[in-house]
Amino acid sequence: MFNGIAEFLYTVVEKLQGFISNIGITDIGVSYVLSVLLLTLIIRLLILPLNIKSMKSTAKMQEIQPELKKIQTKYKNNPEKLQQETVKLYKENNVSMTGGCLPMIIQMPILFALYGAFMKITAVEGQSFLWIADLSKKDPSFILPVLAAALTYLSTVYSTKANSASAAQAPGTPNMGSMNIAMSVMIGVSAINFRSLLVLYWIMGSVIQIIQTYVIVTLPKKRKAKQAQIS
Repeated sequence: MFNGIAEFLYTVVEKLQGFISNIGITDIGVSYVLSVLLLTLIIRLLILPLNIKSMKSTAKMQEIQPELKKIQTKYKNNPEKLQQETVKLYKENNVSMTGGCLPMIIQMPILFALYGAFMKITAVEGQSFLWIADLSKKDPSFILPVLAAALTYLSTVYSTKANSASAAQAPGTPNMGSMNIAMSVMIGVSAINFRSLLVLYWIMGSVIQIIQTYVIVTLPKKRKAKQAQIS
């Protein structure tokens, strides 16, 4: 399955790179980076419905906070019962305890497929971009892995905070903060051994995620707040 997806993604990248070269951008390194940017935008558009679903789930989490706090107070001396009632509340309200991480989790198979796709791209061997001496090799300066980890964390935290206000964390339920940190560390460690071109894909995706959250969630909230002040 992954081989088929990798082959398809490889073909898409090559087609995009060919298009970019035909419009006058002949530097191979730059043209491939731009083709990866276009691919990132395409993938983000395709998973946009999942992002919206995740945002709705997080917003729903905010709505049930009063009831969740009641459960926490009632069963504060009974952790097992607290966990059971919390899970029950989530199920009754169709809330996913990992909803905030869903888009990032979905992207992991895509990332591994892209790993296979980018390994097939031989044209980037020896091609540079900014400080990166060779896009086909890992970044020896570790700047890309650090950026990948940091932006992964920032994008998930910003998305969670933008969709909910100080959500209480019930004992025994998955800790979103810990999950975000763990996922970010995993991405950073993996990026150490990934081709620079692949790490650039993930960095671009995280930046787009932040912009997307701002446009879809933060901006409408600001507009509503201004309208409320005027009225």
